Amino acid sequence: MIGAPRYLGEDPGLAQLMYQAQLDVFLTSLSSLMHATALLGTAGVTAAEALPELLQTVRGIPEMLEAGAENFGADIDAGKHPGDLSTITMMAATAEHIVGASEAAGIDLALPRAVQAHYLRAIEDGNGGDNWTRIIDGIRKPR
Repeated sequence: MIGAPRYLGEDPGLAQLMYQAQLDVFLTSLSSLMHATALLGTAGVTAAEALPELLQTVRGIPEMLEAGAENFGADIDAGKHPGDLSTITMMAATAEHIVGASEAAGIDLALPRAVQAHYLRAIEDGNGGDNWTRIIDGIRKPR
C-alpha cells in the first residue's frame, strides 16, 4: 500500500498531491532498482541474484536517514544542511562513479545523469560542503 488514509486538511487537493509525492518516491525507487539490476546484469549477475542484495539497501535507507539527524525534515525546513556526516561533494563523486559505470556498461544514462545533475547544481551554487539534503534548493528552483 502506498500511503495511509489520513486527514491532511480542508484542501482536497493536498491529499492528491501527497499521493503524487508518494508515487514519485515509489516510481523513482522502482526505476533505480531496475537500473541497478541492469548494471549488475552486464557483469552476468542475474536479477534473481541482484535484487535481494539491492533490496537490503532499500530496507536500510530509513535507518541511514534517521542516523543523519534527529529530525532531518525539520532541518530542511529551517534551511539547515550540516555536512558533518556526508557532503554534496562526496555524493557528487559517488554519482559520477555511477554515471561512469553505467556508461562503461552501455546501459541507459538518464537516471544516473538526472541524479548527478542535482549534486552538480548544488556544487555550482557553492554548497559542496553541505549535506546532501541541500539538493532540494535546486529542485525547488529549477534553472
